[in-house]
Amino acid sequence: MNKRSIPAVLTAIIALCTAQAVAQQAVKPKDKSGVSYAKDVAPVLEKFCAGCHNADEEHPSQLYLESYESLMKGGKHGVSIKPGSSKESLLMQKMSKEPPFGKVMPPPKKKTPTPEQVELIKAWIDQGAKKN
Repeated sequence: MNKRSIPAVLTAIIALCTAQAVAQQAVKPKDKSGVSYAKDVAPVLEKFCAGCHNADEEHPSQLYLESYESLMKGGKHGVSIKPGSSKESLLMQKMSKEPPFGKVMPPPKKKTPTPEQVELIKAWIDQGAKKN
């Protein structure tokens, strides 16, 4: 290797390392240590749930997901969120493959949240389900 090719090799190595770092950032999942209701959870509920679970539609479950307050209030089957315990939260149970009663929500024929979006809701509940 001659002296002129060393800078070219170094430039190529730096470019490769930079590209690899950018690619890793692009596929890195969202840090779930500080999930926000306003930024992470509410948009998912609005997109996939509130179309049916809203006061205007008078959903049979009486669970309305239009606001933090209505989510935390729950519906006719009880409180939907148990802060600190996604396993005990009815919302997460209904989003599982085998809910304790009724059908999986949202219904499979409807557009459903990605596994990553469901994990964000789960993390938010496990972090205390704060209005943040």
